[in-house]
Amino acid sequence: MAPEQARSATVDLTSVQQEAVDSMRRDGIAIVPFGELFADATRWEDLLGDIQNFARETERRLPELRGRDDRKAYLARRFYHPKTKDEKPPPWQFAAGDRWLGLGLSDEILGVVNEYRGEPTFLIDLDNWYTIPDPGAEERVRSQRWHRDPWDNHIVKVFTYFSDVDEEAGPFEYVRGSAAGGPYGDLWPWEPKGIYPPQDEFEAVIPAEDRVTATGPAGTVIFCDTSGFHCGGSARTKPRVLSYHTYVSGASKKPARYRVDLPPDGNGMSEPAQVALTRALKRH
Repeated sequence: MAPEQARSATVDLTSVQQEAVDSMRRDGIAIVPFGELFADATRWEDLLGDIQNFARETERRLPELRGRDDRKAYLARRFYHPKTKDEKPPPWQFAAGDRWLGLGLSDEILGVVNEYRGEPTFLIDLDNWYTIPDPGAEERVRSQRWHRDPWDNHIVKVFTYFSDVDEEAGPFEYVRGSAAGGPYGDLWPWEPKGIYPPQDEFEAVIPAEDRVTATGPAGTVIFCDTSGFHCGGSARTKPRVLSYHTYVSGASKKPARYRVDLPPDGNGMSEPAQVALTRALKRH
């Protein structure tokens, strides 16, 4: 079910990375412990400490956030803020050495993404999320409902949990084999604007055994082809804290939602990482 299984010019893959690629080609999703993907334990401690600062600040603001009249009031974002009816905020500016940018451009993650796509990809979006629990929510809204993402067929997203995520924390859910070329690829097939099928009809035709509920401890990394059916974030009694990164191929013209001022020497980044930043570079 993979989009294109040609070798991509990235790095030699470890056995863990290759298993992730194989799982994505088979099912559209791969789940890997952070500690197996990254050999440097200090990287995890640095990321965790930073995102915990964001989580604490979000928790301080919960009364304010819960009072928002917003279609995504259940979600606190750290870097990206969508446009309002009055204005569109400028893109977030990342330093070339930013830890979250570096995570998305790492050989460990970019190697899996590019190998799965069979070509270099562009990192167009990254953020930290805090999903606000709501035990009284009566129905799922927006991306909490089953859908296919827009912008690129075989778009890849990488989610990393920085909190323990069980059924009460709104785990990511995915339908195995639902990307194009899979057993469910022709069911309400992907289209450039994305698609939300009738939820009752969807529930009736997708068997439970083909739905992955990605619960897991902090340190769970999820690679997924989100042109396949997925949903998540319907937290009840516990928050869900994560980072995410979004990658598209050259077939998609979607611009990056952020900007980076990269020095002429590329800041020591690998060639695949510099390619991945192409759409985010500041123009002088």
